Amino acid sequence: MKNIGIVGSGVAGLQLGLFLQKHGVGATIYSDKTPRQISASRLSNFVVRFDHTRERERALGVDHWDFPDFGVFGVHMRVGVKPPIVWNGSFKRPASSVDMRIYQSTLLEDFAARGGKVAVGALESSDVARLSGRHDLMVVASGRGSLTGMFPRDPARAPFTNPQRLLTGALFRGLDFPDPLGVIYTLSPGNGEIFQAPFTTFSGRVNSILFEGIPGRAFEALTRMRYEEDPKKFDATVLDLLRKHAPPIYEQVNPKEFGVLGPLDVLQGAITPTVRRGYTPLADGKFAMALGDAHILNDPIIAQGANMASRCAWLLGEALLEDRRLDEAFCRETERQLWEAGRAATEWTNMTLQPPPPYVIELFAAAAQNKELADELTENFNAPERNWEIFSAPEGAAAFLAKHALNGCFGIDQDKEGGNTQCNEITI
Repeated sequence: MKNIGIVGSGVAGLQLGLFLQKHGVGATIYSDKTPRQISASRLSNFVVRFDHTRERERALGVDHWDFPDFGVFGVHMRVGVKPPIVWNGSFKRPASSVDMRIYQSTLLEDFAARGGKVAVGALESSDVARLSGRHDLMVVASGRGSLTGMFPRDPARAPFTNPQRLLTGALFRGLDFPDPLGVIYTLSPGNGEIFQAPFTTFSGRVNSILFEGIPGRAFEALTRMRYEEDPKKFDATVLDLLRKHAPPIYEQVNPKEFGVLGPLDVLQGAITPTVRRGYTPLADGKFAMALGDAHILNDPIIAQGANMASRCAWLLGEALLEDRRLDEAFCRETERQLWEAGRAATEWTNMTLQPPPPYVIELFAAAAQNKELADELTENFNAPERNWEIFSAPEGAAAFLAKHALNGCFGIDQDKEGGNTQCNEITI
């Protein structure tokens, strides 16, 4: 029987461990924290898990947050051009948004309760080589510390060498939920993006706000601010930025109650989007494979990271069920499969970090006039290959619009009586 060592207790490591456990394959999860320590840690990310990820959780028996009345039922989009472009898109089945401290600690407890082995302690790259003597394959599913240095960066697939956004986010009280319940996605051209999303947290159901700020632009003052030093100033700065750049979110604010839940409910940082080689040799003919952020690290701008990690964990798990030697040929072929599974999400994310080309703004304008089109763009967050076909080139956008009986003029103002179509001028 195979025995797999999994370094990391994020979405990728947990779902791989639970998958192998379900199919009778021995696995040990090496976590840097206990479930209790995870629960008591600082907020580290905001994850919206789309339906394909939730389907995998149902199959693993860890769908603990399948609430019929609370989740992400769609996207409220606002593009701050002149005039503003506003549209709403719906998911066929709702996404789920749970504080990752709750999610990770619960799934790690599930794995242990079902007989899985959990070893707690921070690991470095040298520890992976040492531990490989106990396992047939090591899987590094943590993008922290020296672990990522085991896997060289792939410059052909990773165009950036520095962060494209500065991130500041927090959980807030005094912020109403939009109707219908979902994510409010506001784009402030030249400055970045602001997101509001509903979350299940230790404090109940609250909202998150995440600023994705272009370095040197309007949001940077917030990203340089430390909440603990002056909470009132931090909250006031958030409110001012919402008023100026995200009216749909600002409209949800109750000024008398608005504020961060607590010091541990704030995250700040920056991500350099990176793709690394998917495996590396260890001693005695054994190998370590990279998974999740250790392999493909994406900016969270279109919420693909955790969903892609789940998909890749499943693919790796299926490959490990095959009757094959875990040699370099296995690693090479599995790396190819994992990259193909994550390529569309990665390339779509990287494109979204750049100024939107005119045809993308025009697509958004078309979505404001056609609910069916808006719903399909929204549903495709659950299938990034489809949206990448649409957004990657003008030809893909044109084909998508033709399918919805729109042709070539996307900022459309239809004269219903005369049947004339006039293109509005859109200023970015």
